[in-house]
Amino acid sequence: MKVLICSVYGSGGDDSFLTLLPVGVGSLVAVLRNAGFTAKAANFIGLPSTEIRKILAAEQPDLLGISVMTHNRHDSVRLAELAKELNPAGIVVFGGPHATHRCREILAACPAVDAVVLGEGEETLRELAELLAESSPINPTPTSPLIQGEHRGVQGGHEGIAAIRGLAFRDGDTVVVTPPRPPLPGLDALPLPSAGFEGGINIDLRHQLEFLITSRGCPAACSFCSSPHFWGRSLRFRSPRNMVDEIRTIRDRYGLIYFSIRDDTFTTDRKRVIEFCRLLLEEHLFILWNCQSRVNAVDEEMLLWMRRAGCDCIQYGVESGSTPILSALGKRITPEQIVRASEATRKVGIRLSIYLMTGIPGETEQELRETLTLLETLKADDGQVSPLAYYPGTRLFAAAVERGGVPADLFERSPEEALYVRNDPFVVSATRRLLRKIGDLSPNNFSGKRESVRARRLAGYCHTGNVTAGELLADGGDFTGAEKLYREIVSLEPDNPWGWLLLGELYRETGRSAEAQAAFRRLAELIPAHLPAWEALADLYRVTGDQAEALRGRERVKVLTNPAGSAG
Repeated sequence: MKVLICSVYGSGGDDSFLTLLPVGVGSLVAVLRNAGFTAKAANFIGLPSTEIRKILAAEQPDLLGISVMTHNRHDSVRLAELAKELNPAGIVVFGGPHATHRCREILAACPAVDAVVLGEGEETLRELAELLAESSPINPTPTSPLIQGEHRGVQGGHEGIAAIRGLAFRDGDTVVVTPPRPPLPGLDALPLPSAGFEGGINIDLRHQLEFLITSRGCPAACSFCSSPHFWGRSLRFRSPRNMVDEIRTIRDRYGLIYFSIRDDTFTTDRKRVIEFCRLLLEEHLFILWNCQSRVNAVDEEMLLWMRRAGCDCIQYGVESGSTPILSALGKRITPEQIVRASEATRKVGIRLSIYLMTGIPGETEQELRETLTLLETLKADDGQVSPLAYYPGTRLFAAAVERGGVPADLFERSPEEALYVRNDPFVVSATRRLLRKIGDLSPNNFSGKRESVRARRLAGYCHTGNVTAGELLADGGDFTGAEKLYREIVSLEPDNPWGWLLLGELYRETGRSAEAQAAFRRLAELIPAHLPAWEALADLYRVTGDQAEALRGRERVKVLTNPAGSAG
Protein backbone atom coordinates (compact mmCIF):
# COMPACT_ATOMS: atom_id res chain seq x y z
CA MET A 1 0.00 0.00 0.00
CA LYS A 2 1.30 3.45 -0.94
CA VAL A 3 1.07 6.28 1.58
CA LEU A 4 1.76 9.95 0.94
CA ILE A 5 1.99 12.43 3.85
CA CYS A 6 1.92 16.09 2.87
CA SER A 7 1.08 19.69 3.61
CA VAL A 8 -0.22 22.43 1.35
CA TYR A 9 -0.43 26.20 1.67
CA GLY A 10 -1.11 28.65 -1.17
CA SER A 11 2.00 30.59 -2.10
CA GLY A 12 3.85 29.61 1.08
CA GLY A 13 3.59 33.08 2.59
CA ASP A 14 6.36 35.51 3.50
CA ASP A 15 7.70 33.44 6.41
CA SER A 16 10.23 30.92 5.10
CA PHE A 17 9.37 28.62 8.00
CA LEU A 18 5.86 28.28 6.55
CA THR A 19 7.34 26.85 3.35
CA LEU A 20 8.52 23.78 5.26
CA LEU A 21 6.72 20.60 6.19
CA PRO A 22 5.96 20.16 9.90
CA VAL A 23 8.72 18.11 11.54
CA GLY A 24 6.08 15.55 12.55
CA VAL A 25 5.54 14.60 8.90
CA GLY A 26 9.03 13.11 8.82
CA SER A 27 8.29 11.09 11.95
CA LEU A 28 5.03 9.74 10.51
CA VAL A 29 6.67 8.67 7.27
CA ALA A 30 9.59 7.03 9.08
CA VAL A 31 7.24 5.02 11.32
CA LEU A 32 5.20 3.83 8.33
CA ARG A 33 8.33 2.80 6.46
CA ASN A 34 9.54 0.84 9.47
CA ALA A 35 6.17 -0.93 9.47
CA GLY A 36 6.75 -2.03 5.88
CA PHE A 37 4.68 0.50 3.97
CA THR A 38 5.76 2.41 0.88
CA ALA A 39 5.55 5.87 2.38
CA LYS A 40 6.74 9.24 1.18
CA ALA A 41 6.60 12.89 2.32
CA ALA A 42 5.49 15.58 -0.12
CA ASN A 43 5.72 19.34 0.19
CA PHE A 44 2.91 20.92 -1.82
CA ILE A 45 3.40 24.34 -0.20
CA GLY A 46 3.63 27.04 -2.84
CA LEU A 47 3.08 24.65 -5.76
CA PRO A 48 0.45 25.53 -8.38
CA SER A 49 -2.59 23.27 -8.44
CA THR A 50 -1.60 21.95 -11.86
CA GLU A 51 1.69 20.65 -10.46
CA ILE A 52 -0.01 19.13 -7.42
CA ARG A 53 -2.49 17.40 -9.73
CA LYS A 54 0.36 15.90 -11.75
CA ILE A 55 2.10 14.59 -8.63
CA LEU A 56 -1.05 13.02 -7.19
CA ALA A 57 -1.93 11.46 -10.54
CA ALA A 58 1.56 9.98 -10.80
CA GLU A 59 1.79 8.77 -7.19
CA GLN A 60 -1.77 7.43 -6.84
CA PRO A 61 -1.50 6.99 -3.06
CA ASP A 62 -3.87 4.54 -1.42
CA LEU A 63 -3.71 6.66 1.73
CA LEU A 64 -3.14 10.43 1.64
CA GLY A 65 -2.38 12.14 4.95
CA ILE A 66 -2.64 15.93 5.08
CA SER A 67 -1.16 18.00 7.91
CA VAL A 68 -3.65 20.76 8.77
CA MET A 69 -2.90 23.99 10.61
CA THR A 70 -5.33 26.87 10.95
CA HIS A 71 -3.65 28.97 8.27
CA ASN A 72 -3.87 26.18 5.65
CA ARG A 73 -7.23 24.67 6.59
CA HIS A 74 -9.05 25.75 3.42
CA ASP A 75 -6.15 24.75 1.16
CA SER A 76 -6.18 21.34 2.85
CA VAL A 77 -9.86 20.80 2.10
CA ARG A 78 -9.31 21.72 -1.56
CA LEU A 79 -6.40 19.26 -1.69
CA ALA A 80 -8.60 16.51 -0.22
CA GLU A 81 -11.25 17.20 -2.85
CA LEU A 82 -8.66 17.08 -5.61
CA ALA A 83 -7.30 13.78 -4.30
CA LYS A 84 -10.80 12.24 -4.30
CA GLU A 85 -11.42 13.50 -7.79
CA LEU A 86 -8.27 11.78 -9.04
CA ASN A 87 -8.63 8.63 -6.98
CA PRO A 88 -12.13 8.09 -5.49
CA ALA A 89 -11.02 4.82 -3.90
CA GLY A 90 -8.16 6.42 -2.03
CA ILE A 91 -8.41 7.22 1.68
CA VAL A 92 -7.86 10.85 2.75
CA VAL A 93 -6.91 11.48 6.37
CA PHE A 94 -6.35 14.80 8.12
CA GLY A 95 -4.04 15.31 11.09
CA GLY A 96 -2.35 18.11 12.97
CA PRO A 97 -3.51 20.69 15.54
CA HIS A 98 -6.34 22.33 13.62
CA ALA A 99 -7.76 19.04 12.37
CA THR A 100 -7.57 17.50 15.83
CA HIS A 101 -9.51 20.30 17.48
CA ARG A 102 -12.08 20.65 14.65
CA CYS A 103 -12.47 17.00 13.72
CA ARG A 104 -16.26 16.92 14.08
CA GLU A 105 -16.79 20.06 12.03
CA ILE A 106 -14.40 18.90 9.31
CA LEU A 107 -15.96 15.46 8.95
CA ALA A 108 -19.48 16.85 9.00
CA ALA A 109 -18.75 19.39 6.27
CA CYS A 110 -16.11 17.73 4.06
CA PRO A 111 -17.09 14.45 2.38
CA ALA A 112 -13.63 14.20 0.82
CA VAL A 113 -12.05 13.70 4.25
CA ASP A 114 -12.49 10.12 5.46
CA ALA A 115 -10.92 10.36 8.90
CA VAL A 116 -8.97 12.59 11.27
CA VAL A 117 -5.98 11.40 13.31
CA LEU A 118 -6.21 13.07 16.71
CA GLY A 119 -3.15 14.43 18.49
CA GLU A 120 0.04 12.38 18.43
CA GLY A 121 -0.37 10.44 15.23
CA GLU A 122 2.37 7.88 14.68
CA GLU A 123 0.71 4.81 16.19
CA THR A 124 -2.82 5.78 15.14
CA LEU A 125 -1.82 6.24 11.50
CA ARG A 126 0.20 3.03 11.50
CA GLU A 127 -2.75 1.03 12.87
CA LEU A 128 -5.09 2.62 10.33
CA ALA A 129 -2.71 1.79 7.48
CA GLU A 130 -2.44 -1.80 8.68
CA LEU A 131 -6.22 -2.12 8.88
CA LEU A 132 -6.66 -0.75 5.37
CA ALA A 133 -3.93 -3.01 4.02
CA GLU A 134 -5.75 -6.09 5.29
CA SER A 135 -8.28 -5.77 2.46
CA SER A 136 -6.19 -5.76 -0.68
CA PRO A 137 -6.81 -4.32 -3.15
CA ILE A 138 -8.40 -1.44 -1.29
CA ASN A 139 -11.76 -0.81 -2.86
CA PRO A 140 -13.96 1.21 -0.49
CA THR A 141 -17.14 2.86 -1.65
CA PRO A 142 -16.94 6.65 -2.05
CA THR A 143 -19.82 7.34 0.32
CA SER A 144 -18.42 5.96 3.58
CA PRO A 145 -15.20 4.15 2.74
CA LEU A 146 -13.74 3.47 6.15
CA ILE A 147 -16.67 1.62 7.67
CA GLN A 148 -17.51 -0.82 4.91
CA GLY A 149 -17.23 -4.55 5.44
CA GLU A 150 -14.47 -5.66 7.78
CA HIS A 151 -13.48 -2.08 8.62
CA ARG A 152 -16.72 -1.58 10.52
CA GLY A 153 -16.42 -1.44 14.28
CA VAL A 154 -15.82 -4.36 16.61
CA GLN A 155 -18.19 -7.14 15.56
CA GLY A 156 -17.96 -10.84 16.29
CA GLY A 157 -14.55 -10.40 17.86
CA HIS A 158 -13.11 -8.65 14.79
CA GLU A 159 -11.38 -5.42 15.64
CA GLY A 160 -12.08 -2.77 13.02
CA ILE A 161 -11.69 0.96 12.75
CA ALA A 162 -13.65 1.67 15.93
CA ALA A 163 -10.93 -0.11 17.89
CA ILE A 164 -8.25 2.34 16.76
CA ARG A 165 -7.75 4.87 19.51
CA GLY A 166 -7.22 8.53 18.68
CA LEU A 167 -9.29 8.58 15.49
CA ALA A 168 -12.42 10.35 14.24
CA PHE A 169 -14.44 9.07 11.27
CA ARG A 170 -17.95 9.04 9.80
CA ASP A 171 -20.46 6.24 10.26
CA GLY A 172 -23.27 7.29 7.97
CA ASP A 173 -24.30 10.75 9.14
CA THR A 174 -22.67 10.31 12.54
CA VAL A 175 -19.15 11.41 13.44
CA VAL A 176 -17.50 8.80 15.66
CA VAL A 177 -14.60 9.81 17.91
CA THR A 178 -12.74 6.89 19.46
CA PRO A 179 -11.15 7.09 22.92
CA PRO A 180 -7.95 9.11 23.14
CA ARG A 181 -4.66 7.35 22.56
CA PRO A 182 -2.23 7.38 25.49
CA PRO A 183 0.90 9.43 24.74
CA LEU A 184 3.98 7.52 23.65
CA PRO A 185 5.98 6.84 26.83
CA GLY A 186 9.38 7.55 25.29
CA LEU A 187 10.29 9.57 22.22
CA ASP A 188 13.63 7.84 21.64
CA ALA A 189 11.70 4.80 20.38
CA LEU A 190 10.59 6.79 17.35
CA PRO A 191 12.81 6.80 14.26
CA LEU A 192 14.61 10.05 13.52
CA PRO A 193 12.30 12.43 11.62
CA SER A 194 15.11 13.20 9.17
CA ALA A 195 14.84 9.65 7.83
CA GLY A 196 11.23 10.26 6.83
CA PHE A 197 12.05 13.29 4.70
CA GLU A 198 14.61 11.46 2.58
CA GLY A 199 13.22 10.40 -0.78
CA GLY A 200 10.41 12.93 -0.51
CA ILE A 201 8.80 15.14 -3.13
CA ASN A 202 9.69 18.82 -3.51
CA ILE A 203 11.67 18.88 -0.25
CA ASP A 204 14.72 21.09 0.21
CA LEU A 205 16.42 18.76 2.67
CA ARG A 206 19.03 21.26 3.83
CA HIS A 207 16.38 23.81 4.72
CA GLN A 208 13.93 21.24 6.11
CA LEU A 209 16.42 19.41 8.32
CA GLU A 210 17.71 22.59 9.97
CA PHE A 211 14.64 22.49 12.24
CA LEU A 212 14.47 19.95 15.05
CA ILE A 213 11.91 19.09 17.72
CA THR A 214 13.21 17.27 20.78
CA SER A 215 10.20 17.20 23.13
CA ARG A 216 6.42 17.08 23.16
CA GLY A 217 4.08 18.82 25.53
CA CYS A 218 4.22 22.14 27.35
CA PRO A 219 3.90 22.88 31.08
CA ALA A 220 2.52 26.36 30.44
CA ALA A 221 -1.13 27.34 30.27
CA CYS A 222 -1.18 30.29 27.88
CA SER A 223 -4.75 31.02 26.86
CA PHE A 224 -3.85 31.55 23.19
CA CYS A 225 -1.92 28.31 22.63
CA SER A 226 -3.34 24.88 21.76
CA SER A 227 -0.15 22.91 22.43
CA PRO A 228 -1.14 21.63 25.91
CA HIS A 229 -4.49 20.44 24.52
CA PHE A 230 -2.82 18.74 21.55
CA TRP A 231 0.23 17.12 23.21
CA GLY A 232 -0.85 17.20 26.86
CA ARG A 233 0.50 19.19 29.77
CA SER A 234 3.05 16.55 30.75
CA LEU A 235 6.36 16.79 28.92
CA ARG A 236 8.10 13.95 27.14
CA PHE A 237 11.67 14.27 25.93
CA ARG A 238 14.13 12.82 23.53
CA SER A 239 17.35 11.97 25.33
CA PRO A 240 20.48 14.09 24.81
CA ARG A 241 22.15 11.07 23.20
CA ASN A 242 19.32 10.74 20.70
CA MET A 243 19.40 14.48 19.92
CA VAL A 244 23.15 14.54 19.33
CA ASP A 245 22.99 11.43 17.16
CA GLU A 246 20.42 13.10 14.90
CA ILE A 247 22.50 16.28 14.63
CA ARG A 248 25.59 14.26 13.74
CA THR A 249 23.67 12.29 11.11
CA ILE A 250 22.32 15.42 9.46
CA ARG A 251 25.69 17.20 9.62
CA ASP A 252 27.57 14.30 8.05
CA ARG A 253 24.98 13.51 5.39
CA TYR A 254 23.84 17.00 4.41
CA GLY A 255 26.56 19.31 5.68
CA LEU A 256 24.40 21.36 8.04
CA ILE A 257 26.25 23.12 10.86
CA TYR A 258 23.42 25.39 12.07
CA PHE A 259 20.21 24.10 13.67
CA SER A 260 17.02 25.56 15.10
CA ILE A 261 15.39 23.65 17.98
CA ARG A 262 11.67 24.42 17.86
CA ASP A 263 10.48 22.89 21.13
CA ASP A 264 7.83 25.01 22.85
CA THR A 265 10.12 25.37 25.87
CA PHE A 266 13.50 23.79 25.22
CA THR A 267 15.00 24.54 28.64
CA THR A 268 12.28 23.01 30.82
CA ASP A 269 14.47 20.05 31.84
CA ARG A 270 17.65 21.71 33.07
CA LYS A 271 19.57 18.45 33.50
CA ARG A 272 18.78 17.36 29.95
CA VAL A 273 19.89 20.68 28.48
CA ILE A 274 23.24 20.58 30.27
CA GLU A 275 23.84 16.96 29.26
CA PHE A 276 23.02 17.85 25.64
CA CYS A 277 25.54 20.68 25.78
CA ARG A 278 28.16 18.46 27.41
CA LEU A 279 27.84 15.89 24.61
CA LEU A 280 28.13 18.55 21.91
CA LEU A 281 31.32 19.82 23.52
CA GLU A 282 32.88 16.43 24.24
CA GLU A 283 32.20 15.11 20.76
CA HIS A 284 33.38 18.29 19.02
CA LEU A 285 30.39 18.68 16.73
CA PHE A 286 31.09 22.43 16.43
CA ILE A 287 27.58 23.48 15.47
CA LEU A 288 25.64 26.67 16.14
CA TRP A 289 21.98 26.54 17.15
CA ASN A 290 19.05 28.51 18.52
CA CYS A 291 16.02 27.60 20.59
CA GLN A 292 12.80 28.88 22.14
CA SER A 293 12.13 29.11 25.86
CA ARG A 294 10.29 30.83 28.68
CA VAL A 295 11.86 33.51 30.85
CA ASN A 296 11.12 31.52 34.01
CA ALA A 297 12.88 28.40 32.70
CA VAL A 298 16.50 29.61 32.40
CA ASP A 299 19.37 30.45 34.73
CA GLU A 300 22.86 31.82 34.20
CA GLU A 301 24.72 28.52 34.64
CA MET A 302 22.55 26.72 32.10
CA LEU A 303 22.86 29.65 29.68
CA LEU A 304 26.65 29.47 29.98
CA TRP A 305 26.58 25.78 29.08
CA MET A 306 24.38 26.59 26.11
CA ARG A 307 26.59 29.39 24.87
CA ARG A 308 29.75 27.29 25.10
CA ALA A 309 27.99 24.47 23.22
CA GLY A 310 26.99 26.67 20.29
CA CYS A 311 23.72 28.40 21.22
CA ASP A 312 23.87 31.82 19.62
CA CYS A 313 20.25 32.94 20.07
CA ILE A 314 17.23 32.33 22.31
CA GLN A 315 13.69 33.44 21.53
CA TYR A 316 11.51 34.19 24.55
CA GLY A 317 7.74 34.56 24.57
CA VAL A 318 7.54 37.95 26.28
CA GLU A 319 4.20 39.06 24.76
CA SER A 320 3.76 42.22 26.88
CA GLY A 321 5.32 44.47 29.50
CA SER A 322 2.02 44.86 31.35
CA THR A 323 1.31 42.63 34.34
CA PRO A 324 -2.48 42.63 33.80
CA ILE A 325 -2.04 41.72 30.13
CA LEU A 326 0.39 38.90 30.96
CA SER A 327 -2.17 37.61 33.47
CA ALA A 328 -4.98 37.83 30.92
CA LEU A 329 -2.90 35.74 28.50
CA GLY A 330 -2.23 33.09 31.13
CA LYS A 331 1.53 33.59 30.81
CA ARG A 332 2.32 33.11 34.51
CA ILE A 333 5.40 35.30 34.21
CA THR A 334 6.20 38.80 35.44
CA PRO A 335 8.02 41.76 33.90
CA GLU A 336 10.71 41.27 36.55
CA GLN A 337 11.32 37.70 35.38
CA ILE A 338 11.49 38.92 31.78
CA VAL A 339 14.16 41.47 32.73
CA ARG A 340 16.22 38.94 34.73
CA ALA A 341 16.21 36.34 31.96
CA SER A 342 17.10 38.93 29.34
CA GLU A 343 19.97 40.29 31.42
CA ALA A 344 21.33 36.78 32.01
CA THR A 345 21.05 35.95 28.31
CA ARG A 346 22.93 39.08 27.27
CA LYS A 347 25.48 38.60 30.06
CA VAL A 348 26.62 35.20 28.75
CA GLY A 349 26.73 36.49 25.17
CA ILE A 350 23.67 34.80 23.65
CA ARG A 351 21.63 36.92 21.27
CA LEU A 352 18.26 37.87 22.65
CA SER A 353 15.13 37.59 20.51
CA ILE A 354 11.60 38.21 21.77
CA TYR A 355 8.03 37.54 20.71
CA LEU A 356 5.44 40.22 21.43
CA MET A 357 1.67 40.35 20.99
CA THR A 358 -0.76 43.16 20.32
CA GLY A 359 -4.53 43.27 20.15
CA ILE A 360 -5.15 41.65 23.53
CA PRO A 361 -8.62 42.44 24.90
CA GLY A 362 -8.31 45.27 27.36
CA GLU A 363 -4.98 46.49 25.99
CA THR A 364 -4.85 50.29 25.85
CA GLU A 365 -2.27 52.99 25.32
CA GLN A 366 -1.16 52.56 28.93
CA GLU A 367 -0.32 48.86 28.48
CA LEU A 368 1.41 49.58 25.19
CA ARG A 369 3.60 52.20 26.87
CA GLU A 370 4.57 49.67 29.54
CA THR A 371 5.70 47.30 26.80
CA LEU A 372 7.63 50.05 25.02
CA THR A 373 9.33 50.93 28.31
CA LEU A 374 10.21 47.28 28.88
CA LEU A 375 11.85 47.13 25.46
CA GLU A 376 14.20 49.93 26.51
CA THR A 377 15.38 47.72 29.37
CA LEU A 378 15.52 44.39 27.52
CA LYS A 379 17.82 45.55 24.72
CA ALA A 380 16.71 42.70 22.47
CA ASP A 381 18.63 42.05 19.28
CA ASP A 382 15.48 41.36 17.32
CA GLY A 383 11.86 40.47 17.79
CA GLN A 384 8.57 39.61 16.22
CA VAL A 385 5.22 41.26 16.85
CA SER A 386 1.98 39.44 16.11
CA PRO A 387 -1.65 40.42 16.70
CA LEU A 388 -3.43 37.99 19.01
CA ALA A 389 -5.36 35.40 16.99
CA TYR A 390 -7.94 32.70 17.69
CA TYR A 391 -6.97 29.05 17.33
CA PRO A 392 -9.11 25.98 17.99
CA GLY A 393 -8.26 24.07 21.12
CA THR A 394 -7.40 27.22 23.08
CA ARG A 395 -9.04 28.67 26.18
CA LEU A 396 -9.10 32.02 24.37
CA PHE A 397 -11.37 30.72 21.61
CA ALA A 398 -13.55 28.64 23.90
CA ALA A 399 -14.18 31.63 26.18
CA ALA A 400 -15.00 33.88 23.23
CA VAL A 401 -17.58 31.38 21.94
CA GLU A 402 -19.09 30.95 25.39
CA ARG A 403 -19.67 34.67 25.87
CA GLY A 404 -20.98 35.07 22.31
CA GLY A 405 -18.05 37.10 21.06
CA VAL A 406 -17.42 34.87 18.04
CA PRO A 407 -19.50 32.16 16.34
CA ALA A 408 -18.73 28.54 17.13
CA ASP A 409 -18.15 27.89 13.41
CA LEU A 410 -15.71 30.79 13.02
CA PHE A 411 -12.99 28.69 11.39
CA GLU A 412 -15.34 27.13 8.87
CA ARG A 413 -17.20 30.35 8.13
CA SER A 414 -14.29 32.75 7.72
CA PRO A 415 -12.10 32.66 4.59
CA GLU A 416 -9.28 34.46 6.41
CA GLU A 417 -6.09 32.52 7.16
CA ALA A 418 -5.55 34.30 10.49
CA LEU A 419 -8.50 35.16 12.70
CA TYR A 420 -7.45 38.09 14.85
CA VAL A 421 -9.14 38.88 18.14
CA ARG A 422 -9.08 42.62 17.41
CA ASN A 423 -8.91 44.45 14.08
CA ASP A 424 -9.18 48.06 15.26
CA PRO A 425 -6.76 50.85 14.29
CA PHE A 426 -5.05 50.70 17.70
CA VAL A 427 -3.75 47.20 16.95
CA VAL A 428 -2.24 48.30 13.65
CA SER A 429 -0.62 51.32 15.28
CA ALA A 430 0.66 49.32 18.27
CA THR A 431 2.22 46.68 16.03
CA ARG A 432 4.06 49.31 14.01
CA ARG A 433 5.28 51.15 17.08
CA LEU A 434 6.64 48.02 18.70
CA LEU A 435 8.41 46.91 15.53
CA ARG A 436 9.90 50.37 15.12
CA LYS A 437 11.12 50.38 18.72
CA ILE A 438 12.76 46.97 18.33
CA GLY A 439 14.41 48.13 15.13
CA ASP A 440 15.66 51.37 16.69
CA LEU A 441 17.16 49.58 19.70
CA SER A 442 18.59 46.40 18.20
CA PRO A 443 21.71 47.82 16.48
CA ASN A 444 22.98 49.08 19.83
CA ASN A 445 22.39 45.98 21.94
CA PHE A 446 24.20 42.63 21.86
CA SER A 447 25.99 43.83 18.78
CA GLY A 448 27.88 46.29 20.98
CA LYS A 449 31.53 45.53 21.68
CA ARG A 450 31.12 45.97 25.43
CA GLU A 451 28.56 43.16 25.60
CA SER A 452 30.83 40.87 23.59
CA VAL A 453 33.88 41.60 25.73
CA ARG A 454 31.96 41.10 28.99
CA ALA A 455 30.54 37.78 27.80
CA ARG A 456 33.98 36.60 26.68
CA ARG A 457 35.44 37.34 30.09
CA LEU A 458 32.64 35.41 31.79
CA ALA A 459 32.44 32.37 29.53
CA GLY A 460 36.00 32.17 28.31
CA TYR A 461 36.81 31.14 24.76
CA CYS A 462 34.09 29.42 22.74
CA HIS A 463 33.55 29.46 19.01
CA THR A 464 30.05 30.87 19.48
CA GLY A 465 31.43 34.10 20.91
CA ASN A 466 34.13 34.45 18.26
CA VAL A 467 31.62 33.88 15.48
CA THR A 468 29.12 36.47 16.69
CA ALA A 469 31.75 39.06 17.65
CA GLY A 470 33.64 38.51 14.40
CA GLU A 471 30.52 38.96 12.32
CA LEU A 472 29.86 42.19 14.20
CA LEU A 473 33.32 43.51 13.40
CA ALA A 474 33.13 42.43 9.76
CA ASP A 475 29.74 44.11 9.35
CA GLY A 476 31.30 47.30 10.72
CA GLY A 477 34.23 47.10 8.28
CA ASP A 478 36.83 45.93 10.81
CA PHE A 479 38.07 42.98 8.77
CA THR A 480 41.36 42.82 10.66
CA GLY A 481 39.58 42.39 13.98
CA ALA A 482 37.22 39.81 12.52
CA GLU A 483 40.07 37.85 10.96
CA LYS A 484 41.84 37.72 14.31
CA LEU A 485 38.79 36.17 15.97
CA TYR A 486 38.24 33.66 13.17
CA ARG A 487 41.89 32.67 13.20
CA GLU A 488 41.69 32.07 16.91
CA ILE A 489 38.94 29.51 16.23
CA VAL A 490 41.02 27.51 13.74
CA SER A 491 44.14 27.84 15.89
CA LEU A 492 42.47 26.43 19.01
CA GLU A 493 40.08 24.10 17.17
CA PRO A 494 41.57 23.17 13.77
CA ASP A 495 38.59 20.93 12.99
CA ASN A 496 35.98 23.61 13.66
CA PRO A 497 34.21 24.35 10.35
CA TRP A 498 32.94 27.76 11.48
CA GLY A 499 36.40 29.32 11.58
CA TRP A 500 37.21 28.14 8.07
CA LEU A 501 33.80 29.13 6.71
CA LEU A 502 34.03 32.69 8.04
CA LEU A 503 37.66 33.10 7.03
CA GLY A 504 36.76 31.96 3.53
CA GLU A 505 33.90 34.43 3.31
CA LEU A 506 36.04 37.26 4.69
CA TYR A 507 38.91 36.56 2.30
CA ARG A 508 36.58 36.32 -0.69
CA GLU A 509 34.93 39.62 0.25
CA THR A 510 38.32 41.35 0.58
CA GLY A 511 39.72 39.96 -2.68
CA ARG A 512 42.18 37.47 -1.17
CA SER A 513 41.24 34.65 -3.52
CA ALA A 514 44.07 32.23 -2.80
CA GLU A 515 43.49 32.38 0.94
CA ALA A 516 39.75 32.04 0.40
CA GLN A 517 40.30 28.93 -1.71
CA ALA A 518 42.48 27.39 0.99
CA ALA A 519 39.91 28.11 3.69
CA PHE A 520 37.01 26.65 1.72
CA ARG A 521 39.07 23.59 0.75
CA ARG A 522 39.72 22.93 4.42
CA LEU A 523 36.03 23.38 5.18
CA ALA A 524 35.11 20.89 2.43
CA GLU A 525 37.58 18.40 3.90
CA LEU A 526 36.01 18.71 7.35
CA ILE A 527 32.38 18.66 6.17
CA PRO A 528 32.37 17.03 2.71
CA ALA A 529 28.61 17.59 2.28
CA HIS A 530 28.77 21.33 3.05
CA LEU A 531 27.17 22.79 -0.08
CA PRO A 532 28.21 26.47 0.42
CA ALA A 533 31.88 25.44 0.56
CA TRP A 534 31.71 23.76 -2.83
CA GLU A 535 29.67 26.58 -4.34
CA ALA A 536 32.30 29.06 -3.18
CA LEU A 537 35.15 26.94 -4.53
CA ALA A 538 33.49 26.57 -7.93
CA ASP A 539 33.02 30.34 -8.14
CA LEU A 540 36.52 31.19 -6.90
CA TYR A 541 38.24 28.80 -9.31
CA ARG A 542 36.14 30.10 -12.18
CA VAL A 543 37.25 33.65 -11.43
CA THR A 544 40.94 32.69 -11.10
CA GLY A 545 40.82 30.67 -14.31
CA ASP A 546 41.41 27.18 -12.92
CA GLN A 547 38.81 25.51 -15.10
CA ALA A 548 39.54 21.96 -13.94
CA GLU A 549 38.96 22.84 -10.28
CA ALA A 550 35.94 24.97 -11.20
CA LEU A 551 34.43 21.99 -13.04
CA ARG A 552 35.15 19.72 -10.08
CA GLY A 553 33.41 22.17 -7.79
CA ARG A 554 30.38 22.43 -10.08
CA GLU A 555 30.08 18.65 -10.31
CA ARG A 556 30.21 18.37 -6.54
CA VAL A 557 27.55 21.09 -6.21
CA LYS A 558 25.33 19.17 -8.63
CA VAL A 559 25.64 15.99 -6.58
CA LEU A 560 24.98 17.76 -3.27
CA THR A 561 22.05 19.74 -4.66
CA ASN A 562 20.29 16.48 -5.56
CA PRO A 563 21.39 14.10 -2.81
CA ALA A 564 20.75 10.41 -3.18
CA GLY A 565 17.30 9.46 -2.03
CA SER A 566 15.78 12.92 -2.54
CA ALA A 567 13.14 13.31 -5.23
CA GLY A 568 11.60 16.41 -6.64
